[in-house]
Amino acid sequence: MDGRTDSVLITPGRKSKARSNDTVPEMNDLSISNNANATTPSKPSSGHPRSLSSAPKFSLPGSQQTDDYAEARSQVKHYLKDNIDGVQTIAEHSNQSTQQFVTRQAESIAEFINELVQCAKSGLGKAELENKLKRTIAAQLKRRSPSGRYSGKTDAEMFNSAVRFLPWLCPGSDSTFSTTNEKHIYPCFVELINFVAELVVRPPLDQQPTSFDEYPKQLVRSYNKTDVKPDNAEGGHRVDMALKCDALNYNSLNKDDGYGEDSFRSSKEDLKAKDGRNGERPDYSRMFAVIEVKPNFSDANMLKGFSQLVEYSKNLYWNQHNRRFIWGLVSGGSNVKACVLGPNFLLASRFMDVTTAEGQLELIGFLVNWSFCELPKLGYDPTVRFDLKHLCFAIDMVDNNKPEPAQTTYYLRKIVVVAERVFGRHTRCFVVGEQPPSSDGNCDTSADILIKDAWPEVSDSTEDDVRDESKLLQQVSKGLEGHSEFEGLYPKYINGGRMQIQNAHGESVDETTRTVLGETVWAQLGELPLRAHMRIAMSGVGEPLKLIKSIPELIVVIYDVMRCHMGILKHCHILHRDISEANIL
Repeated sequence: MDGRTDSVLITPGRKSKARSNDTVPEMNDLSISNNANATTPSKPSSGHPRSLSSAPKFSLPGSQQTDDYAEARSQVKHYLKDNIDGVQTIAEHSNQSTQQFVTRQAESIAEFINELVQCAKSGLGKAELENKLKRTIAAQLKRRSPSGRYSGKTDAEMFNSAVRFLPWLCPGSDSTFSTTNEKHIYPCFVELINFVAELVVRPPLDQQPTSFDEYPKQLVRSYNKTDVKPDNAEGGHRVDMALKCDALNYNSLNKDDGYGEDSFRSSKEDLKAKDGRNGERPDYSRMFAVIEVKPNFSDANMLKGFSQLVEYSKNLYWNQHNRRFIWGLVSGGSNVKACVLGPNFLLASRFMDVTTAEGQLELIGFLVNWSFCELPKLGYDPTVRFDLKHLCFAIDMVDNNKPEPAQTTYYLRKIVVVAERVFGRHTRCFVVGEQPPSSDGNCDTSADILIKDAWPEVSDSTEDDVRDESKLLQQVSKGLEGHSEFEGLYPKYINGGRMQIQNAHGESVDETTRTVLGETVWAQLGELPLRAHMRIAMSGVGEPLKLIKSIPELIVVIYDVMRCHMGILKHCHILHRDISEANIL
């Protein structure tokens, strides 16, 4: 040490807590051993994965369901912010004019369904009621026209759907239906969601879209199978219901907006999947959200519903590496809450009572918003996308630290670390290359790059953020430049920093939990720490410490680590305070 302790920048040490397998060091924490030239996944895998869903299988913390739910219950009690106003507005389209159009669409659908509800409440006999429902549906559909190339369901199919969900919306209209049996609610909820989705692509003749933004970009629908264990799941948990996103294409409009049939894909293999359109089993690699249903909204039932939502959402993060946050729904009898799960929050809306016209409109408006909003509003990351030309995933990065930021695209080689927890930094690490794989699938691994993607706690201003990992890594790279004795012992900064998204005014802003949730919701969350989406590309790809095969090799590695540690302190004035086996490569 040079004695200038007043000039030493001390990196924040984290509180002692159990680390998940996805917890890796701060970006400036990575120390590279001299003989490390390739990254091995933190969990065993085989082959050379070229798609994001090719990540190795994992075991969730706790092998027994009771243990899993105990952890989830504890997390719910810590992270839940209940009865938050405006949770549904997070899914609103960022363009105000477009959102006004979407709201009118939702109102027209709610009026349609309310007319059916009034029929069900009319007290007519079975035969007369069926005829009235059929006439009402036929008359309403005549006033609607399918969007684009969508053909639409028949009047009979829409009637069959309606008679399945009406008992839930009209208590007492069906003596065989009871909300005290949650399995009675499953088919009602499925049919209501799919009925709304059908009407989304069949707007009223007097409300036809006049611009591309007014066309729905995707349909959020329910898998027909309920109370089922989805594919690509760990453990024996069964979800009550699962939702999926089906992308809509409008090729005739000649609009390239980044949406397409593969916007919601998570693997090359998934290109051939049927996506549950015929009622196949839900698959965590394709699912959009989980719905948990309880017979009533007692405190015990709602805690159980939230806990199950948290537990099952782990699988979504594990299988889908382009997820920024997760949506979900929890129902207690006829009351529904919209939920959003992020790095350090579980937000739940106020109840939407589907037995009232107001509650129906709220829920329908929320479902309709999902079909019109942009990908980021659904919780997806549009900068991680499947490249159909090269049949691999592409990851975009913009170096905002340069005077004129420019985008760089990298192509996935291997998955190193995956996010497997709902709360935390959501750290993901990928080995990528600047060139896409050749037609035969071979990749040049001589210039592999490591990308680290995470949501750490940050300060509001990047200038005042002493924890900014990209700046610390730049400082290390610059400080050790020219010191050949440290070559190969530390990662070198290439580009990256805070990711950015566009706000409602089309301006680029930092992608933080605040900008994701919006000011209305954020203002209700008190002193919730701010987190930002960080993505950094660095050179130097190492092997995890667990692959060391001998004591002499371990001694050499630890020696290299201490040399690098002292070099960073001496030449860069940065003191690393969180060295562990997880961040030594």
